[in-house]
Amino acid sequence: MEQVREQRHVHEQHGWIRDRFGLLVAVLLGLSVMAIAWGAYQAELKSKDADHFFNRSDETLGTAHKLELQGDQEVTTYEQLFLELERDRAEGRVKAVAYLRRRLITPDLMGAIRWWEQQPASTRPPSPFVNANPRYHNVYYARGGVLETLAARYLDKAHKAEERMIDYTIVSVVLTVALFLLGISTQIVVPGVRIALVVFGALILLGSIGRFVDLAL
Repeated sequence: MEQVREQRHVHEQHGWIRDRFGLLVAVLLGLSVMAIAWGAYQAELKSKDADHFFNRSDETLGTAHKLELQGDQEVTTYEQLFLELERDRAEGRVKAVAYLRRRLITPDLMGAIRWWEQQPASTRPPSPFVNANPRYHNVYYARGGVLETLAARYLDKAHKAEERMIDYTIVSVVLTVALFLLGISTQIVVPGVRIALVVFGALILLGSIGRFVDLAL
């Protein structure tokens, strides 16, 4: 019996969950720990999302640049054919002109050249292969432009995910303040100070949870 009394005495002296207030503090501490863990988890997810979208943006942009290089090669080839055609015309080489039009110059390419020839000399572009020519369409440039737009979207998503990661990290850090205040309140015996610490910690906890809700929406 004496041993039981001593154990009970020790428990009363050193235990801090002795009433409803202590139970409230324990609950708030548990909620703070869970909120910090959840915030860290969300920050990790957003970090992975950011890395994923940054990689997708880089890959898509790289593909777009490759397509644009193919577009440049197409323009170079077309310009060479165009110059050769104009030279043969100027020199009166009818057979050479006929061969170029029959074997090397496609109908679409010839349409672009005819549009260029029909323009007034004062406003005629230096080459038929410009965006102003409605008869010329570089499929590589078009596909590259679409991919560049897609890469920009991926980059925007990456930046947003990165911002969310930072937001979750900041809120998690703020929550550690609440955890500290609630934890130290268990060691304070002055009722007024203890209540103030718990109230302050609870307010931080509620504000952080509200912020988490805003970030999740």
